[in-house]
Amino acid sequence: MLRVSEYVSAKELKSLCQLSDWQGWYRVFYNYALIYLGFLLFLFLPNPFTFLISACLIAGRILGLGILNHDAGHNTLFKSSFLNRLVGRWLLGGLIIVDYDAFKNGHSEHHRLAGSGTDPDLILIQNYPATKASMKRKFFRDLSGINGLKELIYQIKVSTVEKRIPNIVSHAALLSSLIALGAGWTYLTFWFGFIFIYPAFTRLRIMGEHGAVLDNNHPDPRINTRTTYANAIERLFIAPNHVNFHLEHHIHQNIPAHNLKKAHKLFKSRGAYDGYDCVANGYWDVLKRCVSDSKGHSNTGAHAPSSVPQQS
Repeated sequence: MLRVSEYVSAKELKSLCQLSDWQGWYRVFYNYALIYLGFLLFLFLPNPFTFLISACLIAGRILGLGILNHDAGHNTLFKSSFLNRLVGRWLLGGLIIVDYDAFKNGHSEHHRLAGSGTDPDLILIQNYPATKASMKRKFFRDLSGINGLKELIYQIKVSTVEKRIPNIVSHAALLSSLIALGAGWTYLTFWFGFIFIYPAFTRLRIMGEHGAVLDNNHPDPRINTRTTYANAIERLFIAPNHVNFHLEHHIHQNIPAHNLKKAHKLFKSRGAYDGYDCVANGYWDVLKRCVSDSKGHSNTGAHAPSSVPQQS
């Protein structure tokens, strides 16, 4: 098992875990700004092409708000637990139809049980690598809106009117602001992005984190989790807010997003990843790993180092 103390000192770890309210507010503002940029792009250049680009940009930032909501759930977006919950409920989860408290409680189980057969998120990645035909079906369900509508209906069914107040208020505020800008009709791009594009972006993100890793049932995060290098386009749509440095997040949950890249460089330079196939070179690399050959094996042939004990 990986021991953080073998690679970084207590002082270095404390520095990596340093929270920043400024960074937190900057990320919230930046993600909202890109959502409004999507609306304004379609407002000033209304045509099918800009509609699609706007919807993709908004879908990427719906994912971005989801990641920030995740960070708030870990109490790493802001220094105050109160502020993490307040912003998480009303500015993050509220707009993307996520119950902050339910997500926080459920996600804590993922971290507690990661690397075991009882991880509640295992259902999302246990069928990778998948055949080409299966992968095509998965993305068809994403891009056709089937999965987006199912998720939206599910979120509504499992909740109550009281718990949905942040969703109602957030969307009322969003629509009101667009009407004030003379762009009320562009509000539809949010729902198009949410239903038809966001599920595919989320699938790629999840595949990058835990799909076709060395062994989902091994407790070492270098074996059950992956970090994925992302270029500017991938960061815009699939890997917002440094979520691609997911291995580092599993190594130590208290490292805030703005320090994950720094943590990656530090762990890598100290040899923590030597001999482990736990880093992917972009999401095309991830996709290749998650598509199986005719024998049901990943096309990359990833394997764990022989010195690491395997679990059946």
